[in-house]
Amino acid sequence: MKDILKIVVYLPFLVYAFFSASGTFLKSVNPFYLIALPVAGVAVLLFTSRLWFYLLALALANLAIQLSGGAASQLFFFYFLLLFVEGLRASLWRYIVAGVSILVLESLSALFHLAQSAFPLGALLAFSGFVVLAYLFLSVEKRRAKSLEKSLERERAKYHWLDPLSSPREERLQSLKEEKYSIDADVLCSGFVKLVFETLRVHTAGLFLLNKDKLELVAIESQFPRIKKDASITLGEGVIGYLAREGKPTILNDLREDSKRIGYYDAEVDIKALATAPVANAGTNYGIIVVDAERALNEYDKDFLVAVGDLLARDIEISRQYEERHREALRFSGLYEMAGNLLTGLSEEELIERSFELAGDIFDPDATGFARLRDKEGAALLRYDGEKEFDRGFRFEPERSLVAMTAKHKGFLLHRDMSKPGLYRFGPGEKVPANRTFMGIGFDEDEHTRGVLWIEKLEADAYSERDGKILGFAATLLSAAFLRVRYQEQLGRLARLDGLTGLLNHRAFQEELESSIQKRPTVGLFIIDIDHFKNINDTYGHPVGDAVLKKISEVIRDKGIPARYGGEEFAVVITDITSKDMIGKGEELLVSIRRAMIRAKEGTIQVTASVGGAFYPRDAKSREELIKKADAALYRAKTSGRDKLMLSGEG
Repeated sequence: MKDILKIVVYLPFLVYAFFSASGTFLKSVNPFYLIALPVAGVAVLLFTSRLWFYLLALALANLAIQLSGGAASQLFFFYFLLLFVEGLRASLWRYIVAGVSILVLESLSALFHLAQSAFPLGALLAFSGFVVLAYLFLSVEKRRAKSLEKSLERERAKYHWLDPLSSPREERLQSLKEEKYSIDADVLCSGFVKLVFETLRVHTAGLFLLNKDKLELVAIESQFPRIKKDASITLGEGVIGYLAREGKPTILNDLREDSKRIGYYDAEVDIKALATAPVANAGTNYGIIVVDAERALNEYDKDFLVAVGDLLARDIEISRQYEERHREALRFSGLYEMAGNLLTGLSEEELIERSFELAGDIFDPDATGFARLRDKEGAALLRYDGEKEFDRGFRFEPERSLVAMTAKHKGFLLHRDMSKPGLYRFGPGEKVPANRTFMGIGFDEDEHTRGVLWIEKLEADAYSERDGKILGFAATLLSAAFLRVRYQEQLGRLARLDGLTGLLNHRAFQEELESSIQKRPTVGLFIIDIDHFKNINDTYGHPVGDAVLKKISEVIRDKGIPARYGGEEFAVVITDITSKDMIGKGEELLVSIRRAMIRAKEGTIQVTASVGGAFYPRDAKSREELIKKADAALYRAKTSGRDKLMLSGEG
């Protein structure tokens, strides 16, 4: 139904054809004056492909043709032009409908005026033949275009995983690791050489690529069977070597004896001309493309060769960049895989271990090291996997050390050959290292500490600037990971400490006491209660009360393992103590507290405390029982007059 509606659109055109068929030929009118009408129609088609404007173009052309002789008009060829443009730009069904409409129009005109002129059978048959042939041609071209489009879609589908917007990250990484996609250099070079050989119709076409100072033959097409497929020419030697070094497009139409010096034939061959073009891009010389022929070569041959050389150079550059990006992608995928591990709950030792694994997976070094530089302590080696001449904790001279210089350097530090005198990995006195390439990166562990991770390689100049950037990304991960470790350590300490006194809090005290009982043969526990602490708060205020608590915490800080037991009570755990020493340690606590002086606006305040003690394993067999016995002794000290020491089991 939709197609029928589209055809109905042509009805106005058919009506116009009917009235045109009943018109009168004006053969006397000079078609030169009417050419403006079909020209205007063509101009309309240059700006739009809409149906109504196409009908307008046909109407203008038809008007001019009818007024100047119909099928016999000199302007009749405009039909061919308009129909062909329509066939290229629009759908084929519109092309067929328009062609049939024109045939009907012109046939009706001829039949209506048969009395005045002969039926223009030849012109209409020629037009019909053109319509059919053009339709077939356009159909083939459009089918080819669709086929190419489908082929392109298939290629896109084949490598869709390369598109980060259309494929999952895991699929792309897996494809990269399996190396599903790789630019085949042999196919690339052979394709270009074959194109040159078939287009220029020469005797031989070949491509030489530069490998250090040698030109290696990588692809060749020839009519001559005896070719040196493994030809190698030194840059600057022979005809090919000289032209490759010069790097300019060249035509030699009189080779004479020079044909023997071309270098890729196994026998004499009768050729007259040689043309070459450099394969170079952005100042980089990749090689030379060569053709020889039995005929004279011309400027067209040279220009075509130059164009192919440029394209080939660009494709070689793209392929090499792809391979480099491919390696980078694999390395960054490794970084990404390791990032989650580095930023999870690892200890410092585990973090250093993972960083060594990361460096090994990405760079395959012959040695890896990790050092730490602190503002006051200087530089120390934490781990070195390589020569066994450096131990953990080894300190080195900061001023002449590559490791220390790396810590100060912004970004990565790359030393291409450590065998040269003047610098050391660690400092003077070390032997000349077997590894020659050094690449290190520094990163912040905290405000006063810098970490350094470095890798070494046996070969000189083994790592590039790109490798340094990847190592820099790894350092960013390590910096974040070490900061997380520091924050966790700090949070762990804060979770165990009392906020006012800085001593262990009640929970941490219980853990320390349990650990001491499990690990030590003897443990002494003292519980301390400040005498009349409520009166101090009521008389002087809570700020002074807090000052008293802080002062007492300072007094007992070096007496053992001190803790704030709760409120105005403190506890001190002393390990490896004898039962005879319990009285002396308890009296020492009492005396230290008596001597403590706290300043307030009202004057100096002196406080006393009651102390109860218990001894493990004599008085108790467990943590709970030991606390209970010490607490009972404290109660007796308070009820017997305060400012006293009472031990469990004693009066």
